[in-house]
Amino acid sequence: MRRLCSAALAVGLSLAACKTGPNLSTDYGQTARENYELAIGEFTDKDYEEAIQYADFVRIRFPFSRYAVEAELLIARAEFAQGNYTTSQDQFKQFYKLHPTHKHVLNGWCAYMAAVSAYMNAPEGFFLMPPHYQRDQDQLQDALVELAYFFDHYPNSPMHPLAIKLQDEVRRRLLEHELYVAKFYLDRDRPEAAIGRLETAHKSYSGIGLDAEVLFLLALTYLKMDEIELSRTTFAELQAQHPKHHHGRQARLYLKYIQDTYGPADASRKRPDRSPPRPIAPPRPKQVDDRESKAGKPKAALEGRTGSL
Repeated sequence: MRRLCSAALAVGLSLAACKTGPNLSTDYGQTARENYELAIGEFTDKDYEEAIQYADFVRIRFPFSRYAVEAELLIARAEFAQGNYTTSQDQFKQFYKLHPTHKHVLNGWCAYMAAVSAYMNAPEGFFLMPPHYQRDQDQLQDALVELAYFFDHYPNSPMHPLAIKLQDEVRRRLLEHELYVAKFYLDRDRPEAAIGRLETAHKSYSGIGLDAEVLFLLALTYLKMDEIELSRTTFAELQAQHPKHHHGRQARLYLKYIQDTYGPADASRKRPDRSPPRPIAPPRPKQVDDRESKAGKPKAALEGRTGSL
């Protein structure tokens, strides 16, 4: 999907270099239909900038024409084709809010494209940049919000299977980010900072294909924090759900270690204090007697001066 958009963007830029845009007196048609057909022609030729100019002319000059509505949608498609995903997301959202009876709104396509735009706007791996899971994930969270709107409002949309696949991909990338952050803290011997990420990953991103890794890291982190029973339970869950996975086989060894070291399961076992530390107030500055500091020194100086006489 990204390669297609990049290729379309390159073609669009090369074509735009040959022509600066339609001339108001000669290139625009006389009717909304003529200008819309010109916009469609430019869009088909991948000259997206000129397509936007013709479509925008229809939208402004003929606001009550049915072609003005189609022109709005064409502008959103052209912005997406150019890789302007923030703009296309906003315009697809605006379109389905302003034109709820349009066929591409009723079938959920515009809401789906708003979610795709948000996903495409998320960080992508590039050899000169850090991996996508090390960077900001706000756009992926935004894509989940758009997908939630789509599923709520268009449950029978023909785009539903594609939206499910997109949601799985977004959740997988968010899970990779959570695991990256958790491992970052674990490598620095900070299990208390990692545990929240791992618990979120286990609760919110199950069924993506990384469940065994999440459970293993979660159980291991509990063990490092002396959460013995939570670790035992999590290792048991890992072994039961993924017996053939290498982490499932490791879980069997850890369960034996816990049994040999700490004995059988004990629900009343004392747990470590995981409450956040209370901030310690800084020491208060010492009180200085202003009268002493102001009156004492001149008095001493006066006494010294009198004694010298």
